[in-house]
Amino acid sequence: MFVNKLLSVPYKNNLLRLLSNIRITDKIAQNVRLLATTAGNTNILDFHNEKLQNYLESLRKEFYDLRTNSSGDDEEYRRMAQLSDIVKMLEQHRAIKGNMPSQEDIDAEKDEDMKDLIKEEAAVYTELMKKTERELMEKMLTLADTEFYPSLIFEVNAGAGGQEAMLFAKELYDMYTNYFDNNNWDYEILAEDLTDIGGLRYANVIVNDVDSYKRLRYEAGVHRVQRVPTTEKSGRIHTSTASVAVIPRPADVNVVIADKDLKIETKRASGAGGQHVNTTDSAVRIVHIPSGIAIESQTERSQIKNKEIALKKLQAKLIQIQLESSDASTKATRKAQQGNLDRNEKIRTYNFVQDRITDHRIQGGTVHNLKEFLEGGEHLNSLIQKIAIDFRKKRLAEMVENWKEEETQAVKEK
Repeated sequence: MFVNKLLSVPYKNNLLRLLSNIRITDKIAQNVRLLATTAGNTNILDFHNEKLQNYLESLRKEFYDLRTNSSGDDEEYRRMAQLSDIVKMLEQHRAIKGNMPSQEDIDAEKDEDMKDLIKEEAAVYTELMKKTERELMEKMLTLADTEFYPSLIFEVNAGAGGQEAMLFAKELYDMYTNYFDNNNWDYEILAEDLTDIGGLRYANVIVNDVDSYKRLRYEAGVHRVQRVPTTEKSGRIHTSTASVAVIPRPADVNVVIADKDLKIETKRASGAGGQHVNTTDSAVRIVHIPSGIAIESQTERSQIKNKEIALKKLQAKLIQIQLESSDASTKATRKAQQGNLDRNEKIRTYNFVQDRITDHRIQGGTVHNLKEFLEGGEHLNSLIQKIAIDFRKKRLAEMVENWKEEETQAVKEK
């Protein structure tokens, strides 16, 4: 079947040129290496696995069924968009496989020159198949992202370790806000409780970006630091913790605070502040009458600014209550993410003595250069991507493993 084509010199040259032009991008190659690191799920995500092929075929049928019978629902359009690239890559993969010379074709050819040309053609198609499989797997990983939120509530809390834990919490907080800035995400600081020496007791931020939840969801948990504090005279290494909570914020969450529901009081600020403390009624206390929640702010010299801060804190608290009342699991989510803030609970360790960061949830989760990592730039982003790929791979393997049962259940429910 290949003789007529292979006799053509231009065809041979095109094949060789195609082979030389096949390049796998660094990003794809890196992600594929990551896909191979997690044991236990490798076989089912292999393209020779029958279950994976059946799952892919079910996605293809689902896509064409949606395209033909869509009711115009937004969720259906989102699903079609998600499946479109996967189906396109799948059909490309099948076309390449169908055109690839078989071993029987090679063995049947008696002319050695023709046999060499057929082998070259087979090599081209083999490389194309491998490249397509890598890209198709990348597209498939997006299926593991099944939760979509337009914004989230991001929290940082100091844990075990006293002042050192608060200093570390502030470094984490700065790292993540830099990360928000580097990604051009819109965010609003609702609450910050800073210490006199530059530490952080807690902070509460709303991040408004559709990509924020799928990027940050795996950052939730206890972060541990190991270093010699600046106040430590004996050079002993201390271990402290801080926690990160990532609470999804559904689109329908909206808190309106009416002026008639507020009782606002002013008083003189207490604590450090010199003469200003004794002469200015700058501190503000706001009571939300319907809920009974009382919020105070005295961090600014201006009464107006303290009122703005108190209102933001009140709004954050009311949003939190609304989320917890509408979804009981939210409270459990926050508790699970924060843990008990013990030193032995951690998702990641920041070891300043060895200049390394180790994420304990994935293989190959150790990176170096703490200074650059804490700047919230590419070093942090790269680790976040590694963790996300690992979790998505595990989730995708579960989806492939269970898809037949879920399909059967969906039919029963209809």
